[in-house]
Amino acid sequence: MSQFGHRFDTGYDPIKDNVYKLFASIYNNCELTKTKESNGISTYMGKSSCLLINECRYLIATVSNDLNDIGTNKNIRDINWTNFQTRTLKGKYDCCIASVLNTTINAPSLILTTRNDKYTQYKSDELKLQVSLLHTKSNNLYEYPNSTDLFAALDNYNTIIVFNS
Repeated sequence: MSQFGHRFDTGYDPIKDNVYKLFASIYNNCELTKTKESNGISTYMGKSSCLLINECRYLIATVSNDLNDIGTNKNIRDINWTNFQTRTLKGKYDCCIASVLNTTINAPSLILTTRNDKYTQYKSDELKLQVSLLHTKSNNLYEYPNSTDLFAALDNYNTIIVFNS
């Protein structure tokens, strides 16, 4: 291989790249704002539309610590996240306004893998994703359905998404 040169992008993963492109399409490549840097993790957030008084809905993407300053805006396509969340949170965060879901795209289906008292977990073999929906009601093991799709999970705003190991 050295006769053709050395490969520099050893971290490139075409499946992850397709997921980043999909999420950029789902959210119309909206901007997210870097809001926090802690323990080697940078957090980018975007505020989604909400009509709640004390709570707002947010898109949250975490990446390994980057060199950008707090307050930096980046398009979602340019954030190679390791963890993506849609959450309803108390308090207000100073960040960009995020786009609503673009539902003109075909939503990948999710398969139930785990159900416990704290969350219901799904997977997407096609996207190599693990999707967890956090339970909002106590003692309600069946708060979420046996099957769903990525749009329904994202629109829940109690969602945590990571890549399968």
